[in-house]
Amino acid sequence: MGDIIRIGDLDFVYISYAEPNKEQNWADLKNKVPWAKRVDGVKGFDSAHKAAAELADTDFFISVDGDNVIDETFLLQTLDWSKTNKKAVHRWRAKNNVNGLVYGNGGLVGWSKDTCLQMKTHENAVTDENRLDFCWGVPHENLHNCYSTTVINTSPRQAFVAGYREGVKMSTEKGKPIPPREFHKIWPTNLRILSTWCTVGADVDNGKYAMLGARMGSYYTVVDCQNEKFDISDLDQLAEHFSDMVRPNNIDSELEMFGNSLRQQLDMPIAEFEQAASRFYRFVMPQHRNRGVQDREYK
Repeated sequence: MGDIIRIGDLDFVYISYAEPNKEQNWADLKNKVPWAKRVDGVKGFDSAHKAAAELADTDFFISVDGDNVIDETFLLQTLDWSKTNKKAVHRWRAKNNVNGLVYGNGGLVGWSKDTCLQMKTHENAVTDENRLDFCWGVPHENLHNCYSTTVINTSPRQAFVAGYREGVKMSTEKGKPIPPREFHKIWPTNLRILSTWCTVGADVDNGKYAMLGARMGSYYTVVDCQNEKFDISDLDQLAEHFSDMVRPNNIDSELEMFGNSLRQQLDMPIAEFEQAASRFYRFVMPQHRNRGVQDREYK
């Protein structure tokens, strides 16, 4: 691979599992990227991404999650390997359709095939930090630009699982739960993201389930410490967790109960936003502006 390559010349691999909107999003991707390939139904994040690497013909490829809708302007970009480490995972930001957050969660990802095939994460991890996510144990280039939307609210379960996973991840320090007495030391950006997940979305279909998932994920990671029972890389287990723990008729009272617990025990800044407040919050959020395709998230 040369020092400069057009993104439109790379392989795109769509990775889907049980997302209720996966066929709709796959049709959208094939319309925009006719050469896209697909990995569907492979259990485990690490295994699914390795299957994608095996399917890709280019040494560097782009993975697209099953709940992701891409912006076609991404295809017009050019990568210059003098600017970033091509062996690192390149993670662009996505906009969350429930809470309006713009960050790396759910975004488009660029992979070196060798890096992807050699890593051991999630279900294949040997360390706590790699068990929860790719970001701590695999070299990363976290990039500023946003080129997609992550649509997580097609069903109550999908929204809950997305929120729960972020509630857990944002309540850890490199994969290890933050003790309650030290929660005030949480990285400020993580706290802002976590608080937004817990607060914003009442005006969106199934948005309350994403909020409840985030609150429960954080509570059972930091306060009640039950998350040793739940592997957030196991989507089937999380789906069972949703069926066992969530009662739709009680969602408002559950939101209030977990919100009160997090406020009282961790002093977490969570608000009880109704529909109008959620809409207003997203309206006044600073608008994201793209820069260079390889500009880093933080300089």
